[in-house]
Amino acid sequence: MHRSPNVLARRWRQFALAGVLLVLSGAVLLVWRRIDAEAQRTQQVAAEADRRGDAVSTLAGDVRTLRAQIQAKGGTPAAPDPGDAVEDLPDRAAVPVPIPGPPGPRGEQGERGAPATPTPGASGAAGRPGADSTVPGPPGADSTVPGPAGADSTVPGPAGPPGPAGKDGKDGRDGTNGTNGQTCPAGYSLQPPPGDPDGLMCRRDTPTAPDPTGTAAVLGLPVDRRRT
Repeated sequence: MHRSPNVLARRWRQFALAGVLLVLSGAVLLVWRRIDAEAQRTQQVAAEADRRGDAVSTLAGDVRTLRAQIQAKGGTPAAPDPGDAVEDLPDRAAVPVPIPGPPGPRGEQGERGAPATPTPGASGAAGRPGADSTVPGPPGADSTVPGPAGADSTVPGPAGPPGPAGKDGKDGRDGTNGTNGQTCPAGYSLQPPPGDPDGLMCRRDTPTAPDPTGTAAVLGLPVDRRRT
């Protein structure tokens, strides 16, 4: 019962060494797998670059052949020569395509250069006027200059409060006496019109013949008074 802890205590260095070896082995395995994956990716990139180089070389040869055929018939080719259209065409069409290797060690940092003096560039062209904004701006300050007087309104305003009572006026002069109730001119009098015994109108006075019956003399009244 007491020997097992003593054995473990004496062999702890062996267990620690075994653990370190296992960790190192795992790290080496991971690094190897990463290197292998990078190598496979590099091979794939190189193969793809070679295929593209072959395609570029084939197309350039076909274009040159077509240009020669058109020129032989007296025509002018629309497509330019591939060597003129593509810069460094021989290097781009070379197979196998050179694949850049891994980056080298980092070099020493160079000395700091003198500060550059900025030079203003040329003024650019004037921009186009922007569109009208739909967002209202802040209200401006009150103007100290009065605006022009407005035109007279044709709509009457509300009635104002009643004013104070005015002073009593002076009495007028007495009027002159008017005419009597007879409105007919001279030679005319109010007489009933023909066919209307209840009405009166101004009619020329005509001499009346004596009443043969003597009724007017008996009564002692004028004829016109008796009709009314």
